[in-house]
Amino acid sequence: MISLLAVFLIVVVLVLTLMQTLLVIKYRWFHRDAPNAIEDAGAKENLPKAAIILCLRGQNESTPDCIAELIGQDYSDYELHIAFDSPDDPAAKQVEEFFENHRYQPKLHFFTPLPECSYKCSGIVHILEQLDSEIEIVAFCDGDAVVDVNWLSDLVLPMTRDQQIGATTGNRWYVPFDNSIGGLVRKHWNAAAVVQMQAYDIAWGGSMAVRKSTIDKCELGKIWSATFCEDTVLTKAIEKHGLRLHRVPNLVIENMETSTLQECYDWIARQLLTVRLHHPGWPLVLGHGVATGIATIVVPILAILLLMTGYLNEGRSLLLAWFIYQVLNFVLLLVIDRCNRSAISQRASADPVTNPPSSRSGLFALIAVQILHPLAVLKAYSMKVVTWSGISYAVDGNKIRVKN
Repeated sequence: MISLLAVFLIVVVLVLTLMQTLLVIKYRWFHRDAPNAIEDAGAKENLPKAAIILCLRGQNESTPDCIAELIGQDYSDYELHIAFDSPDDPAAKQVEEFFENHRYQPKLHFFTPLPECSYKCSGIVHILEQLDSEIEIVAFCDGDAVVDVNWLSDLVLPMTRDQQIGATTGNRWYVPFDNSIGGLVRKHWNAAAVVQMQAYDIAWGGSMAVRKSTIDKCELGKIWSATFCEDTVLTKAIEKHGLRLHRVPNLVIENMETSTLQECYDWIARQLLTVRLHHPGWPLVLGHGVATGIATIVVPILAILLLMTGYLNEGRSLLLAWFIYQVLNFVLLLVIDRCNRSAISQRASADPVTNPPSSRSGLFALIAVQILHPLAVLKAYSMKVVTWSGISYAVDGNKIRVKN
């Protein structure tokens, strides 16, 4: 019986290792010929009129830099719309101070939160109802995403070349400036997440654009008025109408903010909750989380117990499988890191500051994220209440409602 259990666990570890390796190979292949940011000025001529939607709540240190980049886009015709749920919100004060003596003035919106969606989705729906008929592209950005001058052009250009593309997206890459454990855990988790987002065709709302005609045709405004987030639900909604999501290979947005371990854990659980609520790939994500827990937590503990009780061959085999798994995880992380650093360095911004996880804290964070991930998956699976930007939402099945 002990031998069969050991064999079963070794098979779980090896299958998980193979699956993760194949996903990273696919990710690397996708980025092998990532184009540079648009260099041909002619490609930017006659691009459709666009609107950028930015929903803000609470003061964020990255918001001024984010806004500065959004109003400096190398794009001929676009508007910036910023939404708040209250004129007394610190974010509103922050934006007011930013534009106090500025020549450019964005369009500010104050909305009444809808009862069955997040405040962010309420802001998006409100702005969509106010857009002029000339708007053909709607782009979305997060307040902590500091983009470059070619960001909007890179999102829009693929849609001008292929009418089957209903939406485009980029991805984020965390680079904590202080190498704190919480920041490094979030970086490592996100490294695995971007690979799965590509595999499961999940958009990132922090860097995303959708045709206005797609929004109308797919009734995305109605969908967003009853969802927790705007991105995870997107692919399924547009595929029903024969459209697809296009991922821009070189559009990787660096984020240098730090995080505590508790903040990181809550953030991971919330990201996973969006998949549980809105994406058909949740069973696969759940299964991967359980398998990760077995490989990272159960296997080494059982191996030690087996060695202590005289089952030397079984214990050594489990430890060997665990060691191979961890070494390969480290190698895969380096491959993902290299892909994203290459994409970032090809853009118009400065050289990326991200570095491979070579420090002791980085190695510790790599193990820590494998422990926190399955715990966060279980939390997302059973979550009844979630808090986002100070607002609590009750979770009922695949629906949410504002609690306060």
